[in-house]
This record gives sequence, structure tokens and C-alpha cells, in this order.
Amino acid sequence: MALISGKSVQQGPKQIPANPRLYNLIVTQAKSKFPKYPSPASAHWVHSQYSMKGGKYVNSKKDIDPRMRDYVEEKKDKEKKKVMKKVTKPVGRGLIKGEGVKK
Repeated sequence: MALISGKSVQQGPKQIPANPRLYNLIVTQAKSKFPKYPSPASAHWVHSQYSMKGGKYVNSKKDIDPRMRDYVEEKKDKEKKKVMKKVTKPVGRGLIKGEGVKK
């Protein structure tokens, strides 16, 4: 939880754009417009532009209309997750040779 002005703020449900194609187009514009893309200013700009162009948000991917889905971006995300799964290794106690062995 974050604190704003001494009050705790709870995080709400994750909002997913109902029109991913439009959202990805606006994110691409934001990346060229803002030198530091993942910033509060760029996030606000993306949200306002998406809402201004008629974009809505939903709570689940199941609620997205299949005609609006961005299959190219979904394929890229799937490939990225696949690569990250290969790169990351399990971390924890007992995974290093000789660790936990009492002599």
C-alpha cells in the first residue's frame, strides 16, 4: 500500500484496455513524445488520449471483443514470456551445490 498525505491508498482492480490496438498505437506515440516513457506524465497522457478517442477499460481479458484484440502484440508478449522463462532460474535454499549439507 502506498501513503499519500499520510493516508493509505489501496490499489484497485487492474484495468485492461477494451481496444488494445488503439491503446498500443497511443503507447507508441507516447514513447516517441516522452524521453522517459514509463513516467507518471506519460501514463497520464496515454490514459487521457485513450479516453478522449473513445477507449474504455474492462476488468478481464475475456471481456475484450475479439475484433478489437491485437494479436500481433499478444504474440510478441507470449514470445517474451517464453524467453524470460528460459532465462530465469529457480532461486532458493538448497539449490546451490553443497548448501545445506552438514559436515
